[in-house]
Amino acid sequence: MQYNVFEYLNLDSKEKLDFFMKTRSSLHFLASYWVNFKNVKRNLSMYDTPELYTLDYLIGKSDEEIDLFFKARPRLLLLMPYLLGIRENKFEKPYTKRILNVQSTNGNYKLNFKEIEVERIELYLKFLHDSGLAWVLRQGLNKSVHDYAIGIEAGMDSNARKNRSGSIGEEYLKSILEDISKKRAWVCNGQTTRNDIKKWYNLSLDESFENRRFDGSLYNPTKKKLYLFEVNNFSSSGSKSKASATEFKDLHDRLSRTNNEFIYITDGRGWDNDKSHLLEAMEYIEKVFNYKMLEAGYLNDYLG
Repeated sequence: MQYNVFEYLNLDSKEKLDFFMKTRSSLHFLASYWVNFKNVKRNLSMYDTPELYTLDYLIGKSDEEIDLFFKARPRLLLLMPYLLGIRENKFEKPYTKRILNVQSTNGNYKLNFKEIEVERIELYLKFLHDSGLAWVLRQGLNKSVHDYAIGIEAGMDSNARKNRSGSIGEEYLKSILEDISKKRAWVCNGQTTRNDIKKWYNLSLDESFENRRFDGSLYNPTKKKLYLFEVNNFSSSGSKSKASATEFKDLHDRLSRTNNEFIYITDGRGWDNDKSHLLEAMEYIEKVFNYKMLEAGYLNDYLG
């Protein structure tokens, strides 16, 4: 980089803007974007039951043998929603009753997965076969139902990529903050609210921050200093970038009256036609970095 972080911050606003624009880059997907195995590992606790391993007996069995097995042990049918990746919000409200509404070619029917209704066992078995789960047990597995459960969770999480792509900047920021906090024995978090700040850091923000959600926070316990972050990327110009620059300028003003500090991370080609608002933000906020600057260690160097 042409400048170190302090040389960059000491530039006048127009020079700072020119350097910022020259060093912009595209943020690519983190490795964890494809499947977030932290989520997978957390959800696997749902499957870690002795009953699940009992189902290994069914691998390679016929449909008739599978039906007889569940008729003799109807309670094991409670595992079906987990093995089909059915989350709690897919049950009818209230979710605690665990009633699943199932559509079929002959109309719909309801299944109780809080307590198996043995007198309706044939409907549960119909669901088992129609869902394809019986086929998985019959010939889709070689060794372990538990291994299949890992695959279900990985598949469920990969379906969440669309949601993760919208927060790729937040995930990238969080990885930067985690690296800094680990080296310094500081504390960091991702999305952070006023209540979180009180709970995590025992610091109070005034009521004007009640509905504010920051994209990240970093806390120096020695100096009792809190850094709050917003991150975004603008692929095209427009009112959103203007609104963000104005809003974050106001955040900086309010936080500068405290021992807390606001830092703005932004990037994207959308700033090409909206330089005036970025320049305005730089004049007020000062600490405005792009992704390339974070990669060059600007944030770590600035924090001292």
